Formats: sequence, C-alpha cells, structure tokens
Amino acid sequence: MTTWSLVRPFRHSILHIPTPSWDSSVAIRVAPLTIVYICVIIFNPLFLQHVEITTYHFAHSLTIAFSMLFSYLMLRIEQHQRIVSACVIIMFGTSIGAMGNLNFSLVGAFYSVSWPAIVALYGIYVKKTLSALRNDLWALVQYNTIMSIAIMVPLVMLSGELNDIFSTVWFWDEFGFWLQMLITAMTGFAANIAMLLLLTQKSPLTLSVASVCKTSIQALAVAVIFGNRMTLLNLSGMLITLIGSAYYAYIRSIESKF
Repeated sequence: MTTWSLVRPFRHSILHIPTPSWDSSVAIRVAPLTIVYICVIIFNPLFLQHVEITTYHFAHSLTIAFSMLFSYLMLRIEQHQRIVSACVIIMFGTSIGAMGNLNFSLVGAFYSVSWPAIVALYGIYVKKTLSALRNDLWALVQYNTIMSIAIMVPLVMLSGELNDIFSTVWFWDEFGFWLQMLITAMTGFAANIAMLLLLTQKSPLTLSVASVCKTSIQALAVAVIFGNRMTLLNLSGMLITLIGSAYYAYIRSIESKF
C-alpha cells in the first residue's frame, strides 16, 4: 500500500491510495474490528483442523443465519420475509449438498458454530467501521493491517511455533515458494478489497450470501475441471443453493429500484 500510494500507477478514484498516516481517534474506531479479525485468523485453521472439509459448505452457510441475527441485534436491520425465504432456500441447499458426508463430534460441532458466527460478526463490524469512517476503505485497510500485525507478532512468538517453523520448513530459499506466497498475498488482498467495496454498497447479509454462492460455484468448477466424484444429492443441493442465491439477488435488485 505504501509503495502504491507513492508510485500511483493508476488514476482511478478507487485505486487512489492515500499516503499512510496515523490518527489515534481513527485507530480507536478500528480497534474492535481488528480484534474480531484476529479471532477470524485464529479460528479459521482451528475450524479446518477439527472439522472435515465435507462439512465446510454446511458450516459456511450458517454465516447467513448469524448475519441476519447480528444485523438485527447490532445494526437494527429487519429483513423482509422474501429475503428470509431466499436465505432459508440457500441454507437448505447446502444442507442437502452435505448429506451423507457429515460426521458429528462435540469439538467439530463447536467449531462449526463458532467459526461462522465469528465470520458473520466480522462482516458486521466491517460495515459499522466503514460507516464510522465514511466508507474510507483504504483507511480501514491501513489501520486494521498495522494493528493486526502489532497483535499477531507477539502472539506468534508466545505460541512457541517459530522454532518448529525454522527447523521443519526446508524450502525457505526456494524461489517458487516465495512466488506462490506473493501470488497468494496479492490474491488475498484483492479479495479483501472486493469484500470492502461490496460492503460499502450492500449489507453484511449480502456478503454472506455471495460467499456461500462462491463456495458452491467453486465446488462445481472443481468437479468439472478435475473430475471429482459428486453424488446426485450433492449436485442437487448445490443447484438449490445457486437458485436461492439467484432469488436473493433478484429480490435485492427489485428493492434497489424503489
């Protein structure tokens, strides 16, 4: 971001990144978001560690339910009955798609509920923080990144994992590794900016629906490209999810015209 703000290769307003600065009042506004963001970072690998990947789509769909709940409790947004119906269709589709692959355990159930709750809460706080900063997404990215690094560095050091990383990772000096890291970082940054741009115009619930729809499209694409086996029940569930997502988008498009 610092290099981009100095070089400024493009002149579009969205790509105009201001020179980094620091304001304690802005940092205080962003601090709650940063704490939730740290929780997302911590819970994501724990979720993947304790929950089977086949449960991912079902657990991910729970972010829609939590988004509706938190939107009402924290933003006082009541969803229209048709919006709720579309969300129910989406969650029903993911449930159908995951049938036959769900294995119950107490630890898995805990993370299957806590992880989507934290992800949904993160979307709510992003929306609240953007509103407080008058939709200045670059200020949000700057302050959230700086404070996240300041919190994560001591956490990583206290975890005791640094010694294991330096002793077991043997590809530190390989160019391909750092190239992959660079591509991953750029892709993650672009996805984060796209999410922020979406939240400047739409609601956290829309973000949750779009995220669930994205995972379904990814699963279908993987099945087509790599020939992964998919049962008729799995395929039906994903198609129901996509139909529910299209219905949600249709309702939102109608609402935006009024």
